[in-house]
Amino acid sequence: MPGGGAGVIVGIGDDTAVLQPGTLVLATCDVQVEGIHFTRDLCTPADVGWRALAVNVSDIAAMGGVPRYALVSLLIPASAGSAALEDLYGGMAELARLHGVAVVGGNVSATPGPLAVDITVLGEAEHAVLRRGAQPGDGVWITGCAGKAAAGRFLLEHRDVAVAARETLEMAYRRPVARVAAGRAFGNLARSGLVTAMIDTSDGTASDLLHLAEASGVGVRLDAAHLPVPAGLAEAARAAGVAVDAWMLGGGEDYELLFTAAKAFDARANEAAAAAGVGITRIGDVLPEREGRWVATAAGEQRPLRAAGWDHLAR
Repeated sequence: MPGGGAGVIVGIGDDTAVLQPGTLVLATCDVQVEGIHFTRDLCTPADVGWRALAVNVSDIAAMGGVPRYALVSLLIPASAGSAALEDLYGGMAELARLHGVAVVGGNVSATPGPLAVDITVLGEAEHAVLRRGAQPGDGVWITGCAGKAAAGRFLLEHRDVAVAARETLEMAYRRPVARVAAGRAFGNLARSGLVTAMIDTSDGTASDLLHLAEASGVGVRLDAAHLPVPAGLAEAARAAGVAVDAWMLGGGEDYELLFTAAKAFDARANEAAAAAGVGITRIGDVLPEREGRWVATAAGEQRPLRAAGWDHLAR
C-alpha cells in the first residue's frame, strides 16, 4: 500500500503517521461490514477494498475537498484467508492511486465475526461546501445517474436476468465512482456563491436531499421525471418488479453528488459539467421551508418527499 505523498512526513512504520496538511482539514470515517454492506458472493475481496475506501473518498468530495490520507483497520475472520487480505489491500491500492491517497497506517486483527473494514480518510480544502447553505430559489442538481447501484446489486443476485448494460450496472455496485473532480469543481464555484450546498447520495437521492434540506432549513421540490435514467435500469426494474423511481430515489450507494446552486449557475452549467468531468442534471428547486418538501412524480402527482434509502442501524 502507498505510504508517501504530499504532506506525509512519516507514513506506515512508526507508532503514528506524521502529517503536515496545508489548508482546511476534512476528516471522515466509514465502516463496511460483511453481511450488512456487502457479501463475498457479490463482491471480490478487491472490490471490498475499493468500496471501503471509495465511500470515504466520496465524503471528502462532497465537501469540495481533495482526499489525502487514509488509516485502515481490518477485522479478518479465518474464513477469509491471507490471499483475500492481499486482494483487499490491492483493490484499496487501486483506488488510492487513482485519487492520490496515501495509506499512512492502521491495524489488522483476527475476529470470530464477519469481515469488517473501517477506514478514516483525511482531506483538505480551500473552502468546505456544507449541507446547510441552500437558499430558496436555488436549483437542485445531481451528477451522473441515480439507481444504478441498486440495479447492479439486483443483477448480481439474479444472474439469469438479461440486461444489455449488466456489466456497467454491476460495476456501479461493486466499484462505485467517487466524484472527486466534480467535488473540486463545485467547491471552486462555492467560493463565489454559485454552489450553495452539497452532499453525496450514499443513502439514496430522497434521503440525502432531505438531509440537505433539513440542514439548510428549507423546503424542496424534486421532479422525478427529470432524474436521468441509467442504461438498463428500466429493464432491471421490470425484472425485479419495482418502479424505476424506487431505485433512483431510494436505492442508495451511488455516491453521486447532490448539490444546490444559485440561479446564475444555470448559465454556467455546461462549463461546470466539463470541469467536473461528468454530466449534471437539474432535478428540482429549493423552496421556503413553509412550502414543504415534495417529490413531483412522472405522472404529475405531488407527494411528500420521504426518506427511502439506507438505514445505518438496520440489521
